[in-house]
Amino acid sequence: MTDINLAESFSDSYAEARRRFLEAARSAGATVTSYRHPLPGPGGDDIATDVARIGASSVRNILAVGSGTHGVEGYCGSGIQTALLREGLASSLPDDMALVFIHAINPWGFAWGRRVNEDNVDLNRNFLDHEAPHPENPGYDEIYETLNPADLTEASLEQGRKQMKAYAEKHGAAALQHALSGGQYKYPEGMQFGGTAPVWSNSALRQIIRTEMRDAERIIFIDIHSGLGARGKGEVISTSPETDPIYQRLRALWGDIVHSTRAKGSVSSNVPGSITEVFEEELFDREVSPCGLEFGTVAMNLVAAALVADNWLHRHGGLDNPAAPAIKKQIRDAFYVDADDWKEDVTQQTREMVSRVLEGFKAQ
Repeated sequence: MTDINLAESFSDSYAEARRRFLEAARSAGATVTSYRHPLPGPGGDDIATDVARIGASSVRNILAVGSGTHGVEGYCGSGIQTALLREGLASSLPDDMALVFIHAINPWGFAWGRRVNEDNVDLNRNFLDHEAPHPENPGYDEIYETLNPADLTEASLEQGRKQMKAYAEKHGAAALQHALSGGQYKYPEGMQFGGTAPVWSNSALRQIIRTEMRDAERIIFIDIHSGLGARGKGEVISTSPETDPIYQRLRALWGDIVHSTRAKGSVSSNVPGSITEVFEEELFDREVSPCGLEFGTVAMNLVAAALVADNWLHRHGGLDNPAAPAIKKQIRDAFYVDADDWKEDVTQQTREMVSRVLEGFKAQ
């Protein structure tokens, strides 16, 4: 692959990230399809989920790499996608394979600096059957006031920390993590809301899967996330049980960096409505292996504090609130480390994972 200046692949805004990604995709000879979001970005600019495909329209094997499912986490995923394209990844594709990059799956969240979408929905909790009863999260109910405080004074935040510590002492650290991140379907203005119907990004992704992957026999999907785990360390997250063929295929590919949310040891809780579920649903008759790739950023207490502050801002005036600039920086810093060593670490780990997929497809 070609050596590049990695700093030129990572960006300081959604608009810059989109421009760099599209330039890299076109330079690599990709076919680009854009799914325009109905709402504008900052300044009235168009925002979109952009798909770059390298390879024939009908192939046996597909590797798909997604970014920005959790909006602001797109700073990480977009940078990695753009770097791999600029390095010349396309030149090493085996025959009968296509590479599909899905950029900014939640473009509104990326553009506006939120983890959620335009409906305050956590997209990674939205891919479930909304006609059926929604999952309960009694732990969230118990700490609702802590996660959604009336103000952000130090006294209020300290009280919240004490309440969460008490919850963890009573129920355990894993229960606290699930209460915090397991999603909820009762409080539309609250943190971790999974929605009560499919949102725009849900429908757009289904269309992308049907358009780009319908003719393939084997599909591997890597969705890049950030915010959980040790700084710069990647974990492959599967929502399938360890006995499931999907988990076993992922484990055969990448070894012990793969963890199931159904077992102990993952940085993530087992959450309903994950993006991996839509790939299993839409490609149920194919050999599909979807997973998340989670990179650590900062300490979990800082991530949690940023999410609390961001949702508080959403409920108290948004960008019109004088506290907006500081909170926007706080949430970006929680999910994106603007440091050369971190960018190199996350890119190198993804590069190695992609190389193993290419080698595996060549051998089949």
